[in-house]
Amino acid sequence: MLERRFFEVSEAAAERWQVPALAVGVLAGGESETFAVGCAPETRFRVASITKPFVAHLVLSLLDADEPTGVWPADVRVRHLLSHTAGFDCELPHSDMTGFGDGDDALARCVAELPSVRRLVGLDQLWSYCNPGYWLAGSLAAARAGSTFEDAIATHVCAAAALDATDFGEPDISGTGRDVRGYPRARRPSGGLVSTVDDLLRFASWHLEQPLGAQMRVVTAKPVRGVYGFGLFGERVAGVDVWGHSGSFGGFQSSLLIVPDREAAFVGLTNSEIGSKALREVEDEFFALVIGARRAVPTVVELSPELYAARVGTYANAGGSWRVAYDGDDGLVVTTNGETFRARAIDDSSFYVPEGRHIYERFDFPRDGFGRFGSTLAERVA
Repeated sequence: MLERRFFEVSEAAAERWQVPALAVGVLAGGESETFAVGCAPETRFRVASITKPFVAHLVLSLLDADEPTGVWPADVRVRHLLSHTAGFDCELPHSDMTGFGDGDDALARCVAELPSVRRLVGLDQLWSYCNPGYWLAGSLAAARAGSTFEDAIATHVCAAAALDATDFGEPDISGTGRDVRGYPRARRPSGGLVSTVDDLLRFASWHLEQPLGAQMRVVTAKPVRGVYGFGLFGERVAGVDVWGHSGSFGGFQSSLLIVPDREAAFVGLTNSEIGSKALREVEDEFFALVIGARRAVPTVVELSPELYAARVGTYANAGGSWRVAYDGDDGLVVTTNGETFRARAIDDSSFYVPEGRHIYERFDFPRDGFGRFGSTLAERVA
């Protein structure tokens, strides 16, 4: 099924981005095939936020999307949690969640603190990636199932999809990079699963067969790029709808892509904090295989100095801060976590990183006083 070029691109991408271990899988034409560099194809990786489509399946199978949450204000419903449209900050005010412990009450202890999460904007006003919403959604589903969150996922999703290598255990290999760490139990609904490319291809196939899968792929909001449904990002490649989710945590980065019209799927797993850059190159080969085209490169536009200057400032949320400066020759210059990168405008409020360690990344300024970086809404504080 896969052409030799697909394997060559995978190997070259892993080498170019210095990814120690990369495993990929493709489902197309009713057949699946896997390939790995630096590990065995059956290696278990931490898949991080690819957990979110699993949680969306679980929640929608047990709860009505319009049910209230009982924790956040009454206008917030389950669907807002799954679509990142409740308007809340991306994390708790404190980032250390190990204090909630490893017991069966860890998630409940976390949820008890969710009223302290800051609300940045009103309901349905701006899409902003919100991990606390998934902790709350997972807790609600567990309560409805009468079990722990982990048992609910195992019963209602993993067993239903015939997955035999997916759980909340430890990966077979370690993550690499500057932020290597374990995954606190209370965070699991937002990204705690460990899995293989084979299992994730089976999940994708199962998802395409489920009526709930179609419900998850209904557009609910517009992120920095593309659209969002319930637990899935959406985009169009050469006019063809593509849905999926990426993942990044603790030195692992991953990708799940589903092309419903082609009954096709792609899975890429890495143990590198910049593995997504290698996966982006392999994804384009997948698109060439099943769609006949690659992702389009954004067209850079020129803005007036006044429009650039209007974006300058320091933006912050519970997950981090970003200092934005204006360079007349190279557009905007962003500094975060000790790194600096340059971005060019692709419209009046959206920017694209054309090269370097942050290549392919986008950010925007959807409203005066706010920017979205790493998909999370941040308020201008200086």
